[in-house]
Amino acid sequence: MATTTSIQRAAQVGFGYQQLLPLVEAALRADVPVLLRGHPGVGKSALASEIAQRLGLPILDLRLAQKDPAELAGIYAPNADRTALQLLPPDWALELSQRPMLLFLDEINAAVTKLHQAAAYQMVLERRVGPLHFHPQTRVLAAGNLDEDRALAVPLSSALLNRFVHFRMRVDPTDWLLWAEQQGLHAGIRAYIASFGGRAMAILYKNTGEDAFATPRSWTMAARLLAQAPTKLAPQLLCACVGPVATEQFVEWQRVASKADPRAILDGAKLPELQSGPLAEPSLKLAMLYAVGDLLARQEKLPPKWLERTVALLQAPGMDAEHAVLLLRRLPRAVRLQLEKTKSFAPLAARLVDVQLQALEAADA
Repeated sequence: MATTTSIQRAAQVGFGYQQLLPLVEAALRADVPVLLRGHPGVGKSALASEIAQRLGLPILDLRLAQKDPAELAGIYAPNADRTALQLLPPDWALELSQRPMLLFLDEINAAVTKLHQAAAYQMVLERRVGPLHFHPQTRVLAAGNLDEDRALAVPLSSALLNRFVHFRMRVDPTDWLLWAEQQGLHAGIRAYIASFGGRAMAILYKNTGEDAFATPRSWTMAARLLAQAPTKLAPQLLCACVGPVATEQFVEWQRVASKADPRAILDGAKLPELQSGPLAEPSLKLAMLYAVGDLLARQEKLPPKWLERTVALLQAPGMDAEHAVLLLRRLPRAVRLQLEKTKSFAPLAARLVDVQLQALEAADA
């Protein structure tokens, strides 16, 4: 059972994309409205789309701030006999009443007024717009930015907040990389984010206060642009997505990482220098390992020299155990089995086990 400390930490720091999927899905299946908050571009809309697919519901994206409050409830017009006023509901309200849908109230706290919030009460609690009641199987998911993001967020009333269960979505590089791989996004950008390991969160999201800054969404835009754009335009397009600071870091990383040719490392007679020079920098060392791992993973049967060179690389001066374990975990099982059959693998495995045991003992001390 989770401790109070872990529960408080999850509430403050938030959940990653993959952690949120079953939590939000469970709440919505129980017909409990959800309010999801997180930084701009962190993936809230993408999660809403995936949740809609899991529930088997079409999604209706409604931005309250883009609607006039009076428009939310429809307008009154004379009836055919001009003897009374009748309500003409919005077309989206008719959709919600006629078939089950996922109503996604995106950017719910983006400069909405009290009148907008009053309309939201009715949608969330009573499941209706004016006299039109939602289909019984319609579910409600809302999303908003955090107050500190300077994204036109306004406080929501306690009455409206109390109508939701609340989750905070955090930037999670591991989840984004998994999603980006599934989407087939630009391999260079994926390798760049992955190369920072535990420091990747600060690379994936960094609000510099400029018009363009790094977020999971803007890196996704950059990855899609770079996959199709001419190489000579790449820096300018990247800068337009993630800003100058992130662009300069990526271009420099790519320049150095391109020199760590994985085939040359596995075919050569000399191992790369890992204690000094560019590859001593952890992110570039990881980039080199990712490149080597990708090359190994694409081979059905590895040359004996490549197997021995891989083991030697993982034991080279400057290669710490965490990096070695990371590469081994990324390799397909068939490749690992081939590595384990080499004579030099046993000392490597023993060293990695010793390091893991020492880490456990230090944690218990």
